[in-house]
Amino acid sequence: MNSPSTPPLLTPSELQRFEAPLIALANMSNGDLRKLFYAFFSFLHRRTDFYCVFPDDDGVDGSSGAAATGRRNMGFKPGQAEQILLASFRQFPLRKVGHPPAVSASAVSKTRASKIEASPKTETDKVVKSNLND
Repeated sequence: MNSPSTPPLLTPSELQRFEAPLIALANMSNGDLRKLFYAFFSFLHRRTDFYCVFPDDDGVDGSSGAAATGRRNMGFKPGQAEQILLASFRQFPLRKVGHPPAVSASAVSKTRASKIEASPKTETDKVVKSNLND
């Protein structure tokens, strides 16, 4: 898996191609990510070798196993699939909930300026704004 010093597995354009299908899958889960994870890991279990583990004497030391016996190379060493999963999760930092993103001073100034421009300046402006809100 990638470490902080290695490049990502996907280019930005490759990552973008995953976006629409992933959004569709997330929408299918109705906001419950457990459903999405269940479907994903069920797929891995049924359709890939992600849950297959080498027997103790099958390919762990490189001298025997699938390549030596001519069988297809499948599966992982014990614990290797979990390491891949955790490394994938840890590639991205956790974010705190409820803390707004940092805002630059110029953005704050622009926001204040737009509020000042939007606030009524005269009694007529106040009446017009009041009527528009009714």
